Amino acid sequence: MEPSIPDGVRPRGITRRHLLHGLLFILAGLTMAGSYIILSEEQIFQGRGAGPLAGLVMVLFGMFLLKPEQRLLDRPSTFLEYYDAIVMAVGIALVVRTFVIEPFKIPSGSMIPTLLVGDYLFVNKMAYGHRVPFTSQRVFMGEGPQRGDIVVFEFPQDPGKDYIKRVVGIPGDHIRYEGKRLYLNDRPLGYEFWGDYRYRDEHGRETEAKAYLERLREPPYTILIHPGEFTSYHRVEKVVPPGHYFVMGDNRDNSNDSRFWGFVPAHRLVGRAVTLFWSWDPYESTPRWDRLGQAVE
Repeated sequence: MEPSIPDGVRPRGITRRHLLHGLLFILAGLTMAGSYIILSEEQIFQGRGAGPLAGLVMVLFGMFLLKPEQRLLDRPSTFLEYYDAIVMAVGIALVVRTFVIEPFKIPSGSMIPTLLVGDYLFVNKMAYGHRVPFTSQRVFMGEGPQRGDIVVFEFPQDPGKDYIKRVVGIPGDHIRYEGKRLYLNDRPLGYEFWGDYRYRDEHGRETEAKAYLERLREPPYTILIHPGEFTSYHRVEKVVPPGHYFVMGDNRDNSNDSRFWGFVPAHRLVGRAVTLFWSWDPYESTPRWDRLGQAVE
């Protein structure tokens, strides 16, 4: 006959529920913090926004749940009856957003006419592998970004901001931009005049430009040129170093890109833009129904 447990005496140790949820919070917190922090010989710490702090809070809460004789989750509560389902749903959403696919909103006109202000798209975060937390190393990267890919990346000068541009140079490429034309490995790209193009920029200003088909790869894509603007300032000539990429906006005279601040390191890549799932015209306050479901190319 087993001895009875006196009233008020609880069994010692960590319950299965606390063990699972404690480990889940610690793993999620380390993954979140590691996606923002890079530990290296050159850079002991590099973080952005509230991400590292949120990751630290999750780790500390996970450690709190793993304390011996912790019974926070065993208390009778209506909320705790739904706690497991809530944690599971949030956990699945975080895994999908962190490792699989993430929504992204176009805030500026730097990629017009390919992407418009108010476009919402999905970013494939598996396209170029993943960065190992707390390091600058990527795994499962494959061949990496190719010329012509539209990529989302952390802005190297301010990792708290995500940018979206087109890759025009991969490691080893000799890039020259002169006279509003792009030269790849000492050969000019092919250009075909498409027509006049009118649009509103991110400030709502009516703007006129010339549209050209640029043949960096097939099929070609459309870029915009504003005759007479910043021609001398835009001249640049560089060789792309290993592990880096040269990116430019399709709206060439309205884009803050590699011509001005340099290359995108591979560890700053977020993913490849794939599909538009929503588009809202902020000036007419109406959806752009014809853009829904379009592939990003």
